[in-house]
Amino acid sequence: MQNFKGAIFDMDGTLLDSMPVWDQLSQRFLGQYGVTVTDADYEAIEGTTQIQGAQYFIDTYPFLPFDARGLVRGLDSLIEARYAKIAKPKAGVLDFLRELRVRNVKMAIATLTARGHAEKALRDRGMLEFFEFMLTIEDVGVSKRRPDIYLRAAQDLGLSPAECIVFEDAPYAGVTAKQAGFRVCGMAEPAYAAGEAELRAASDFFIERSFAELDGILF
Repeated sequence: MQNFKGAIFDMDGTLLDSMPVWDQLSQRFLGQYGVTVTDADYEAIEGTTQIQGAQYFIDTYPFLPFDARGLVRGLDSLIEARYAKIAKPKAGVLDFLRELRVRNVKMAIATLTARGHAEKALRDRGMLEFFEFMLTIEDVGVSKRRPDIYLRAAQDLGLSPAECIVFEDAPYAGVTAKQAGFRVCGMAEPAYAAGEAELRAASDFFIERSFAELDGILF
């Protein structure tokens, strides 16, 4: 077995096959109010909390018929419905989590998804029980272009970065974790296909399709 004591997991696209939940999400909701969400809009809300992102849209499109909290409520209903319909555990992930638990590897989640959605999505799929805690963007206030969420997760696990593996599908996030001293296991994800080479370069291990590929590598 590789010498690691902690595993820090991203959620969307890593633990769950759920990236389609977020595909054009803002456009799906705001389009009915006459908004065409631009690439600049998506870039502006990357790594923001729900309320920060909502306030951005209210400020940018002041004709919208609600305030930021009203927008959050509307998006929440859509997000919940899409998680229920679309999201499913990644191939092999449940067996992998069971194996980590048997081997006394401490596990945590570091996600940019709001806590309410993340906890429900994992609980509904029997996965939340494996983790000691969850950190979200609401806890750290910055995106994964900074290592804060990973460093705090390792600290809360009582471990150093070198003792942990970060599991990520987002190329920029994998690079951030690697630069912060963590080992990285990258996950192939169609939503990030354009940056996959970057993620592979930052990864110590890489999953093409299933966590079962790590058998004989990590254990």
